Amino acid sequence: MGVHLRERGENGLVYEQELGKRFHDHRGQSTLGSVGVLLDTAVAGTIYASLPSGQRSVAASLTVSSAKALPAAGIVTAFGRSEHVDVAAGTGLASGSLRDADGDVCAIISARGVVVDRKFDHSGVEGEPRLPSAGVAVADTDAELSQRLGLDVVQGMALGEIPRGAMADLLELELRIVETGAVTAVLTPQEWMANSMGTLQGGILLAVADQICGLAAETATDPGERYRVLDLRTDFVRSPDVTGPDIRLEANVVRVGRRIELVEARIATSGGKLLTRASASVQRF
Repeated sequence: MGVHLRERGENGLVYEQELGKRFHDHRGQSTLGSVGVLLDTAVAGTIYASLPSGQRSVAASLTVSSAKALPAAGIVTAFGRSEHVDVAAGTGLASGSLRDADGDVCAIISARGVVVDRKFDHSGVEGEPRLPSAGVAVADTDAELSQRLGLDVVQGMALGEIPRGAMADLLELELRIVETGAVTAVLTPQEWMANSMGTLQGGILLAVADQICGLAAETATDPGERYRVLDLRTDFVRSPDVTGPDIRLEANVVRVGRRIELVEARIATSGGKLLTRASASVQRF
């Protein structure tokens, strides 16, 4: 994902990522999902870095509140700060912010981590990221999308008539069922998506939650109406194995207001076992 450590301070971590076309959605825009791995690494990773040697933690929850739209390209920086770590209780809290190249706040982040005793042998892992090419197909937003019902756009993506966007290509996210206010998709875990313990990195789950919540909200939009995910909370219940079977993602709009849609999402195994729960507020404008 191009995320790298810029510096490590006394109370936290600073990570950077360069945004661009390969992280855009079908509208050619950067979204919270574009920086999901960056946010998880900087904030939840700060809790991990605060633990005594030999101990590990994973994110139990991650919440992101958008302040302004993310830039389409350029460097963004995530600042993570450890707020409280209770080693005896096995929990920690961290907060942070995402800023653009001008230093303006794009989002505020918070995370809760829990200590785990899992270990992982990295010797057999050879997975590499399969990034989409620079020429990945992107729909002409003005000509093809803005004058169509949101439902038509998302259904067109599911049918392959409208490009699903570079970020969905990178994640290999497949839309299966699209109805008004509801989207079902499938994600195949890949080894390059692994965290240090061999399970799906929380930022990947945040990214796909952002994608399906946004698309579910889009199915309720009118021609010429835009949308943006303002707040996204993910609760990580179980960690899917990166060598495991496909996982199923479902998002449903639970309220449509004049300005805000509320969306709930569920990420689960094919057998129905809950992996991640997410909720989002989506601005219509």
